Amino acid sequence: MTTSHSSYLIVGAGVFGASTALHLAKKYPSAKITLVDRTIPCQAGASWDWSKVVRADYTNISYMKLALEAMDVWRTDPMYKQFYHESGLIWVDDKGFARTVIENYNHLKANEKVRMTNPEEIGKLYDGMFDNAEYNGLTEILINESSGWVDASKALEKVIETAAAAGVECVEGEVACLEFAHGGSCLGVQCISGKRLSADSIVLATGAGTAKLLADSAPDRAELQAGNRLVAAAIFTGMAKLGTKQAEKFKTGPVFLHAVGQSQGASFPPNAERELKFARDLSFKNTVEHLGQLISMPPAEPDYAQWKLSQGMKNELNLVCAGIFGKEAQDFHLENYRICWDAITPNQDFLISAHSHCENLFMATGGSFHAWKFLPILGKYVVELLEGRLDPKLAKKWAWNRDDNGSAHKGLVPHREMRDIS
Repeated sequence: MTTSHSSYLIVGAGVFGASTALHLAKKYPSAKITLVDRTIPCQAGASWDWSKVVRADYTNISYMKLALEAMDVWRTDPMYKQFYHESGLIWVDDKGFARTVIENYNHLKANEKVRMTNPEEIGKLYDGMFDNAEYNGLTEILINESSGWVDASKALEKVIETAAAAGVECVEGEVACLEFAHGGSCLGVQCISGKRLSADSIVLATGAGTAKLLADSAPDRAELQAGNRLVAAAIFTGMAKLGTKQAEKFKTGPVFLHAVGQSQGASFPPNAERELKFARDLSFKNTVEHLGQLISMPPAEPDYAQWKLSQGMKNELNLVCAGIFGKEAQDFHLENYRICWDAITPNQDFLISAHSHCENLFMATGGSFHAWKFLPILGKYVVELLEGRLDPKLAKKWAWNRDDNGSAHKGLVPHREMRDIS
């Protein structure tokens, strides 16, 4: 499709954009490759974070295969494995998730150390740190010793740094709109500063800002708009600073994902700064009227107002703490609160596709709160798209126009508005 193209402009330096830039640079060292974002790395989007989970536990077997591919890179590639911590992972879920995951692993003959256990055993493991967790009457819990977490921002920065060393030009500038030829094909972008960037192929890796960017670029072209293909959504996180003794205890623990009752959320082992991370896994939208469309978008502030959590959000994070650690959570003091924005699709499939109504424009977005773990391999598939050789099954799954059947990460589809969490 685009093998004759010699220049590439990637808009957005998150996991999709950074991975695409690096894979393009490795395969086409003589091509002109430009990566643009408001800052590089950009702390406003979902890709910048203290820690992210890395696991292959999917009921959707296609994503399990992809995650196993990515995990192999996290474990073996020197550039990635320095940031990966195979701590193990505990899932508390009452929707049949665990059994399907184990069936999928067995079908793929995967070597993951995954099994069912019970709350009594979990309470005895990891120095008893989950002895008082809320299990809501469940008798079976999934534990996967082959999962873990990543120092997210450090890994992303390393990928961008490596891409730059391979020849990618990194440009800091906030993109105002796409620019088009008279025939409607995409030529490039214009930044708020007035700077123009052009290329043969333009890749939008713009996450939560995608729908707004398309609306700002061509409000009179209905066929160009995102419509219901994706929506900007957010979750929120907080960090508990641990003392030295506490950090020694908790650093041996796993990621804990709680998907039952009022405590829905996650905890991550402490990072090098002795910060224990909590996330509330109930997302929300921010729907506003924009240029004649109802669009969900992050708040119109340079940093998406990501550090401004309502008291209601803080209260929900306290529920997560208590649900995972019980009375021990009374000793935690949460700080470094953050709102994390991403683009979520109706069935959480990625959007890795040529835009059906705009020549030279390609989409690489729709992370849907589960794309981060694929950082090492996302760019590989975007490059295959650009070359016109993406596997037909994946091309159909990730297309601009597609059937939204099935689900990859359904629990994080937003069913509430930001203003309602007071």
